[in-house]
Amino acid sequence: MLFSKEEIRRNLLGGLEIALFMQKGSKRFGNTYDEAMRSFIIPILLFPFSLAALYLFPIPEMAGASKNALTLMFSLRLSFSWLAFFGIIYWMLQRLDHMEHFYRFVIATNWLTVPATVVFIPVAFMLLGGNFSWIQLYPFMKFLVIYSYAFSAFMAVHVLIVPWELAGFFVFLTMMIDKSTLDFMHWVGTLFSS
Repeated sequence: MLFSKEEIRRNLLGGLEIALFMQKGSKRFGNTYDEAMRSFIIPILLFPFSLAALYLFPIPEMAGASKNALTLMFSLRLSFSWLAFFGIIYWMLQRLDHMEHFYRFVIATNWLTVPATVVFIPVAFMLLGGNFSWIQLYPFMKFLVIYSYAFSAFMAVHVLIVPWELAGFFVFLTMMIDKSTLDFMHWVGTLFSS
């Protein structure tokens, strides 16, 4: 078994507490290399939800791409985003001589994909129900994105034990990597549709 019941319970509870801005959630995550590597299973398991959203509500620039091409491109995007984000954080923490909580940060970041995914499920149901359009739900989506960035910064402050300014920079870094890789995907999508 990859995860023990205790590990799943502890990490889910920690993720929920962090999403509710409860500081004690930061202490629930482990801090070992093995657990950090196992934690990547969580965003991989949740990745099909992102693909389902992409298939149901395709990006206009990607409309000409096949489902296999979309899956490949978004899988590569996810992999590159992980490498870039964790690589830069690792490099920065090494320079700051502050590596003692890096594995805990990786674990917490990966397990926080659970509450981040859960908060977007109502949006998917509202869109699928046909009662709301994407334009009508866009402000709500923006609020949810800001909320997820806020609890990610909160997590960084309390897991890495760093100042808010540095945690804010980490969230800004996340936003820049997401935006850059998404822009690249849109550009690739225009190549498929032309």
